[in-house]
Amino acid sequence: MRKNNYIFIKKVNYKVPLLFCCDHASNLIPPDYKNLGLNKNILNKHVAIDIGAKHLTKELSKKFYTNYIIAKYSRLFIDLNRDPKHKNLIPTKSDGISIKKNKNLSKKELIKRIKFYHESYHKKLSSVLKEMDKKFNCKTTLICIHSFTPALKNCKNRPWDIGLLYRDDKRIYTPMMKHLKNIKNLKVGSNLPYSGYDDVNYTMALHGEKQNRPFISIEIKNDLFEKKNKKRLKYITDSITLSIYKSQISLKSSYAMNMKKINIIGI
Repeated sequence: MRKNNYIFIKKVNYKVPLLFCCDHASNLIPPDYKNLGLNKNILNKHVAIDIGAKHLTKELSKKFYTNYIIAKYSRLFIDLNRDPKHKNLIPTKSDGISIKKNKNLSKKELIKRIKFYHESYHKKLSSVLKEMDKKFNCKTTLICIHSFTPALKNCKNRPWDIGLLYRDDKRIYTPMMKHLKNIKNLKVGSNLPYSGYDDVNYTMALHGEKQNRPFISIEIKNDLFEKKNKKRLKYITDSITLSIYKSQISLKSSYAMNMKKINIIGI
């Protein structure tokens, strides 16, 4: 079986130059690694997976009838949103939890993980973007989806429902924020709860900024995926959807032309 770290869903006759990705979609560990010695309770927590991010990625892809790519394995095994040279690419400790089977890795094991479980994802993401660029004759917009916890360990609450992470290129951020800041009962963080300039945004920097394509990372609070918040999640998802739509219209040319041809599902 070929080793890789992605699941790519390609829609038949996808309609728009817009791709969604989710680096932290999974809490799985490759079978040979026996869950890195961690119990399932830990693997079900935010430390191992961006809770709800996969769901949002799939929902947005469905609404725009476009493609998405998600990670197959947990960030505790290897973090796809880190540079291969980042000190926490393969974490030995995360959120106070020791990951013994990530410690003192041999050079052979390090090379193996990077080649099969990090490079495979980014090479696929790059090839998909290039294919879409060619189809629409423009640089495909990349939107990265993540989630965050309602509070930090020191009990400091995070008041935002969602956060928009950007860098110098604000082609997507500006129209999205313009729309979202006028939505009732919605708190939006600008480069919060994290900053797009931090060194933990490898995917959007590599495939977005360095390729001069429109890009953004959307962070969503993970408690919104609890059953009791079902209606609010829909409200926020619809708000995000419309803000993305407006961002693509604002880009004009091929982006706006193709976006105007579709009916956004569920809006």
